[in-house]
Amino acid sequence: MTMQCRPDTMNYNLDPVNGASSVTERMNLTGEANDAQPAVVLMARFPTGDQLWTQVPHLLDSPPFEQHFVVDIDNNGRGELRFGDGQYGREVAGATEFIATYRIGNGRAGNIGAEALAHIVQSEVASCSMITAIRNPLASTDGTDMETIEEVRQKALAAFHAEQFRAVTEGDYKDAALKMEDVAGAVAAFRWTGSWYTVVLAIDPLRPEDLITESGGRTRLEPAFRDRVKAHITRYRLAGYDLEIRSGEYVPIEIDLLVCVEPDHFKGDVLQAVSEALSSHINPDGSKGFFHPDFFTFGQPVYLSRIYAAVEVVEGVDSAVVTRFRVFDQEDNDELDTGIIPMDAWQIARLDNDPNFQENGVLRLSAGAGK
Repeated sequence: MTMQCRPDTMNYNLDPVNGASSVTERMNLTGEANDAQPAVVLMARFPTGDQLWTQVPHLLDSPPFEQHFVVDIDNNGRGELRFGDGQYGREVAGATEFIATYRIGNGRAGNIGAEALAHIVQSEVASCSMITAIRNPLASTDGTDMETIEEVRQKALAAFHAEQFRAVTEGDYKDAALKMEDVAGAVAAFRWTGSWYTVVLAIDPLRPEDLITESGGRTRLEPAFRDRVKAHITRYRLAGYDLEIRSGEYVPIEIDLLVCVEPDHFKGDVLQAVSEALSSHINPDGSKGFFHPDFFTFGQPVYLSRIYAAVEVVEGVDSAVVTRFRVFDQEDNDELDTGIIPMDAWQIARLDNDPNFQENGVLRLSAGAGK
């Protein structure tokens, strides 16, 4: 790209009703920031001759053969020219050279006092020999610094603040699912089937009745709930992507706990209180047990220290020792020593302590001392 000296005359759309007006010697730099456009003229050189290209705010309204381009300015003030793709604006393929004539500013730093200018820098590509002297009898004003990205966001039109019903990344699908009031957690991943992509979306429902637990600990979403989720996500799904809605992988936890009861408390009462403190339901006093579904979602590990903290605040507990801490029906993997049972991104910890369904987690309590 070759830079040239600014021409003496440039066209500015000062009157949006009557069209452009020719302005010389003085540049109109006042007005709303939303109406300002880069002062740039671009000449593209093709083997068949030179062609003048016109700057526009965007290419969405540009016909396929219009010679339009857009100037994108990044947060560092660096400009980049963007051309059409043959559908929105003409493609620039085949050009051998670009000659851009443009004017740049330096923001508030250019607001200089009267009689501050005395010299002009000669251009290397265009002569300015007709200038014999320069001066500014009046102080300059209206120099304004470039808006920051955050300022642009705050002043964006209402259309840009509206919800965009589209999901492009895995995180977009997760965020779309979390907009549903009855979804507590979600995780998504793209899977290539060999011919197309399938979006696999796992849901952690907020309401227990929306999760069906089958024999062997397998889970599935309640059909009506799954259909609601699918209908909601379909509004965001890109064309060409299949959608699979499933429940998360629930990991049953196995814990053996020995409680030392204070001498003036009954063992049965204390063990009942400890069982409620570590339960997965809402207790009679309205509190939620440690393993309540609200407290665990995808990828959240189980920490041994937090279990101790939940037990030790129970009235009548003198001390407690966890003797087994692992995934149910699996070999120990040093979880008791490390103090953590990790979960991967698709797993959710679970401990229902239902004697009829031990595959959903087991809590075994024993007590010493007390009455």
